[in-house]
Amino acid sequence: MSLIRTVDICNKFGSLQVMKNVSLTVEQGEVVAIIGPSGAGKSTFLRSLCGLEKITDGEIYVDDELLEKRVDGHSQLHLSHEKRAEMLLRMGMVFQRFNLFPHKTAIQNIMLAPMNVKNESEKMAREKAMALLEQVGLSDRADDYPARLSGGQQQRVAIARALAMEPEIMLLDEPTSALDPELVGDVLAVMSDLAKSGMSMLVVTHEMGFAKEVADRVVFMCDGELASDEPPSEFFTNPKNPRARQFLSSIL
Repeated sequence: MSLIRTVDICNKFGSLQVMKNVSLTVEQGEVVAIIGPSGAGKSTFLRSLCGLEKITDGEIYVDDELLEKRVDGHSQLHLSHEKRAEMLLRMGMVFQRFNLFPHKTAIQNIMLAPMNVKNESEKMAREKAMALLEQVGLSDRADDYPARLSGGQQQRVAIARALAMEPEIMLLDEPTSALDPELVGDVLAVMSDLAKSGMSMLVVTHEMGFAKEVADRVVFMCDGELASDEPPSEFFTNPKNPRARQFLSSIL
């Protein structure tokens, strides 16, 4: 079953076309890495899936259910607020910036959504949050505020916060790009462990090692288009797309 499927989705800002007919499917248990130059439309694509950006054309499916259908900027689908919210909650989003609430501790940041959105009891939310903090290697920092955590630790809390909602697929938008180089490894290790556990993941990343070693597929985007979709073994040895070859030669 496909967890995420897009059909010819486009995104325009005035005369600027940010995405052009992007069609992609992510199956259950897959890890798909999206790479490409800056301004390629990678983050816009990810944000479009969870409703943070509005597509102007195309279709978005979650669990083979239609979430969004637009033609020339006009919605062709009228879901109830409750149904749309339920479908969006199947996706967990992790951003470049951690977006933690500075006035709440690490564990409180993780507990907040399950209690307020899923009506979990404080006891249940706390137990789950502690288990997730242990999973990301931060059980000893539960009562620390974000200001007392490093960037890498804050990002691991952000991953735990997304996991607390028990999503079917994790969307990660360049989760290591705001980190100092020495902090990247711990976050990538958490992501690798998630992949090994069977979590479906769609990751926009500049970390070629992660894409090569962890991803099942590597998607290359440039100029708003999905230019290639290949297994890592093929993409990193002999990419079919000339722009992909040029991109790899410039960074490797």
